[in-house]
Amino acid sequence: MCHCARLDSNSFPLTLTYSFLILCQPIDLQERGDVMQRIISIDVLRGFSLTGMVVCHYMLEYGDAHAPESPLYFIMDHALGDFGAVWFLLLVGVSQVVSGERKKGIGEIKLMKKAFLRGAYVFAAGLLMAALAWGPKNMWNWDILTLIGSAYIVLYFCRFLPSWAILLMAAFIVFMTPWLRSTVDFAADWGGKFIQTPVISDYLPGILVEPAGEYEPSWRLPEMIRGFFLSGFFPIFPWLVFPLIGFVMGRRIVAKQMIRDLPFLLLIGFALIFLAFTTAYAGLLRPGSSHITDYIAPFSMFPDSNTMVYLQVGQAVALFALMYYYYDGRDTVPRTGVFAAWFQRMSRHSLTVYFVHYPLIAWPLWVIYLFTGRNPEFDLMGALPAFVLGLAAVALFLMCLKAWERRGNKYSLEWGLKKMTEDTAGPKGRSQ
Repeated sequence: MCHCARLDSNSFPLTLTYSFLILCQPIDLQERGDVMQRIISIDVLRGFSLTGMVVCHYMLEYGDAHAPESPLYFIMDHALGDFGAVWFLLLVGVSQVVSGERKKGIGEIKLMKKAFLRGAYVFAAGLLMAALAWGPKNMWNWDILTLIGSAYIVLYFCRFLPSWAILLMAAFIVFMTPWLRSTVDFAADWGGKFIQTPVISDYLPGILVEPAGEYEPSWRLPEMIRGFFLSGFFPIFPWLVFPLIGFVMGRRIVAKQMIRDLPFLLLIGFALIFLAFTTAYAGLLRPGSSHITDYIAPFSMFPDSNTMVYLQVGQAVALFALMYYYYDGRDTVPRTGVFAAWFQRMSRHSLTVYFVHYPLIAWPLWVIYLFTGRNPEFDLMGALPAFVLGLAAVALFLMCLKAWERRGNKYSLEWGLKKMTEDTAGPKGRSQ
């Protein structure tokens, strides 16, 4: 019988340790002579996560006060929406390695300039998007694009580190986040109190909590720094963990070791999922446990509790490993189908789609406010109509992107990024 078929209390930690060592094996990327092809699983998962986030945001902004009580709203918000952000960030790290492999021979100085330009471009796009959608007052809300821009710069320096050091850095971030949050008044930035999340609280009261209000950005420098590192929508602590882990997985792809790693990645993924649910439930048994500062606490997305990080990492690693095997790891070419083709199109224009979708959501709300004098949020439509509206927005994006591709994607954010960086790093290679 295979040893992995029976895990007792002694073999389980050893198996996890062996899995960690497998992922940390040194890889000499400079000696590989083959050219990386575009990886289908990256595009499909990134397009799917982007689609989920677009639909989720439409439901959040256009759903009325009763929409959160709908199971459909819960699934879109706390499954596709929350996990979609994690998949998106994981693939940032994976794509950096895969794209870097295609650009070998450019030169270290040019690669560094390209990384800094790319990071600054995406960071600035995130600030501009927030200002265009919600006004200059809310510019510093630290949405996902500012995190991605920062991650590009961090990941450049990760090229010089062994994989074990990168994973150790990710573990350090997870470990330090609750302690760092204990040094600030996190709740004050999010409306002062937290509530139980509807739907799931009917079955497991208190297992998932969320802030009662929205994050309150500020133009004061101390609050801006605190939001960037700790209390914004997607702060460095702990959200930088996901690009770091994706970077290590990208190295395994480049080394053509992902198929061999599949059992270990699934083991690690499901072990983290089990750990997440165990510690979250244990948090319910500890009166007064805080999802902000405690290590054993209920699930929370804002802030990302430690238990939620375990769950997010576990499901993201397992899901991407399986998708890589299906789309890229087998000898037979899979039939991708129409949905995969749509997700690939969304992925190729992910920066533009994400940048445009928030103003597309917010501007009609501003028009209603200008003509009626009232804030229309939480008073527009139920969960199902908001869901359909989100799907209609995705369909509109797909039609526009198809027409845009016929014209060479001119003036898209991806086009602008390429024009800005190609003179610095040269035209060699493509981004994943």
